Amino acid sequence: MKNIVFDLGGVVVDWNPERLMQEYPGDPEMPLMLFKKGFFTSHWQDFDRGTADQRETVRRMSDFSGRHYDECWDFMEFVKHSLRDIPETQQLIKELSARGFRLFCLSNMSLDFYDYLKDREVFQFFEGQIISALEKTIKPEKKIFEILMERYGVNSGESVFIDDLEQNIRTAAELGFHTVHFADKEKGMRQLRNLLDC
Repeated sequence: MKNIVFDLGGVVVDWNPERLMQEYPGDPEMPLMLFKKGFFTSHWQDFDRGTADQRETVRRMSDFSGRHYDECWDFMEFVKHSLRDIPETQQLIKELSARGFRLFCLSNMSLDFYDYLKDREVFQFFEGQIISALEKTIKPEKKIFEILMERYGVNSGESVFIDDLEQNIRTAAELGFHTVHFADKEKGMRQLRNLLDC
């Protein structure tokens, strides 16, 4: 095993809808409605694909929810700033880098959110960063994985892909990657360490 490919949200930084709804300081009905009525599944993909920027996504959120644009902008900023580091994963990334593994991130993420995160220390350990909004393709589409393989000479059979979403894991497995499903972080961490014998 030579290459380790990390998703970002839910693996390297904490993307947690339940925590968002609990901690949001505004009207709690707003995030609840957005999640329950499917805003994040119906509109967020364009944001991640880079075909809608933050202003456009907030406008859509305002139309979708019937809430004022400024309230939606504040919620979007809250979501962005809620992306806290996951210390266990980041420590593991440092260990794997020291052991000589090639490390990459491959994530569905908007340019606005990536610009907010990209200066954090953990990004210096990634040899390559494949971000959906920059590539105009998103997981679980095969194209985004193929970009990684072609650009960096990554052999999927020598690689582990880590993600918190089952549909993304399935696509990676179809392309020959070893996979670790990170829906349960502790279980995922144990599985990865066992796979890499570390």
